[in-house]
Amino acid sequence: MELSDSEFEQYQTEGYLVVEDALDTAMVDRVKTRLREYTHGDRTPEGFERQLEPRVERGELEVEEEGDAVRKFEGLGMVETDDVFREVANDDTIVSVAAQLLGENLKLLRSAAMFKPPEVGSEKGYHQDAAYYPIQPMDHLTVWIALDEATTENGCMNVVPGGHKDGLLGHEAVEYDTDIVIAEKDYDAEDAVPIPMEPGSVLFTHCLVPHYTAPNTTENWRRALINSYMRSRSRFTKPDEELPPWVDSVHIQGEGFPGCV
Repeated sequence: MELSDSEFEQYQTEGYLVVEDALDTAMVDRVKTRLREYTHGDRTPEGFERQLEPRVERGELEVEEEGDAVRKFEGLGMVETDDVFREVANDDTIVSVAAQLLGENLKLLRSAAMFKPPEVGSEKGYHQDAAYYPIQPMDHLTVWIALDEATTENGCMNVVPGGHKDGLLGHEAVEYDTDIVIAEKDYDAEDAVPIPMEPGSVLFTHCLVPHYTAPNTTENWRRALINSYMRSRSRFTKPDEELPPWVDSVHIQGEGFPGCV
């Protein structure tokens, strides 16, 4: 896929871009089936972590099956051990757009699946993805892939247009160490633009764009797959022994460079 000048400009000025129908229905269904095998079947996660909704873990909310309370899967092991997730990470359309925004030499920084189960999925407050990663340059790309219809009622993405120009803001932990939200600046709902999406559409966001998702108040699932791409010339800014356990990389295309990720 070739980005138009206006699409490229929007990403640079607003910090986000939506590409509709990037994945076809068959691929979306394959991903949802595989996720269901992990949440409600007998497929065991290998090389990545599963996290439940905090209210369920605390016993404040009951669900029929534990799979109905999964909040996310997280870890590059998703693409290293599972052929379905790996195929999406290497999808021609997605990688092509990433290459036009970042350059031809690409590595994968993050792989995750985000769940908002019906009437269970909680909000995720305003944050910047860059806050999780000690990396330079701070320009990696988050790719948010809708697997279900994402609406304002079930927790679609909401982004602050142009917010990436403000740089990295201060964050603080809420429920747990990796549940961080922006503490340095107050954002209201009206500061953001909701991004409703159809299954198979993809949202590309700059890692510094502030964004949030609301709770799922509907009877429908809202699932999404996330891949983050970075330039192969990027550098981790901490020694290997000081890096958080989730910080690593997987080669996608092009060259690698000594001393880089």
